[in-house]
Amino acid sequence: MGIVLLPFTVALHDAPWPGPFALLLLVVTAVGALLTNLRAPKLRTLLVRPGAFEAPPSHLRLAANAAGMPPVVGVLFSIVYDDDDWGVFTWMLFAVALGFVYLMVYMFLMLLRGTGRLILRADGLTVVDATTTHDVPWAAIMSGPLPTVFGVGRLGILWPELVTTTGLGRKKNLQRIQLQLQSSAVEREFLHDVVNHYLNHPEDRASIGTQEGLEHLLAALPV
Repeated sequence: MGIVLLPFTVALHDAPWPGPFALLLLVVTAVGALLTNLRAPKLRTLLVRPGAFEAPPSHLRLAANAAGMPPVVGVLFSIVYDDDDWGVFTWMLFAVALGFVYLMVYMFLMLLRGTGRLILRADGLTVVDATTTHDVPWAAIMSGPLPTVFGVGRLGILWPELVTTTGLGRKKNLQRIQLQLQSSAVEREFLHDVVNHYLNHPEDRASIGTQEGLEHLLAALPV
C-alpha cells in the first residue's frame, strides 16, 4: 500500500488527502514494526535441510521494517515540493529524503534476499546479506561471532582468500564478516553458540543436516 501511495503523495501534494493518509499509514506501520520486533518470539532451533542446517530470516520483521519507508519518502518529498523558494532548509530536507530513498531500496533488498539467513554445512557456512552472499569454509574462520549492540555478530576471518563472495557489495581481503542476526527468525545468542560449537568441535560437523545431528547439537548447547 505504501508503494502505491508514494506517487500520489508526491504528485498530488496540494490535495488534502494524500499527506494525512500517508502520515496515518506511517504511524500504523511504525507501530506494527515496533510490536513485531519487540513481541514476535524467536526460535531456539534450526531447520534441517539436506546436508545443512538453516536459520531462516524473519520475513515478518523484514516486511514490517520495509513497509514504513514509502510513506516517509512520500511525506518528505511532498514537503519539499510545497516549498517554492528553495533555501538551505529545503535542500537539507531534500538530502534527507534521498537518504530515506536509499534506505527504502536497501530494506526492500533485505526483504527480497532474505537478509539474516544463515546456512551451516559440514564444509562451512553461508551468510546472506542485503547485497552479498558469503560462503565461508570453517578453516577460514579465526574467531566465532561476537555479539554487538545492534544484534550483528562478527566472524573474524583468518584466510580471506578461502571465502567466496558474490553480489554487489563483494570485497577482497575480508577481515570480518557480519551476521545480520537481528533479522533472523532464530535467537541471536543461540546462533552465536551454534557457530562457536562447530568451530570448537569440528568432529560434530559431519552430522550437520541430520535430525540426529540437530538433537546432539541442542543437547550440547546451554539452555
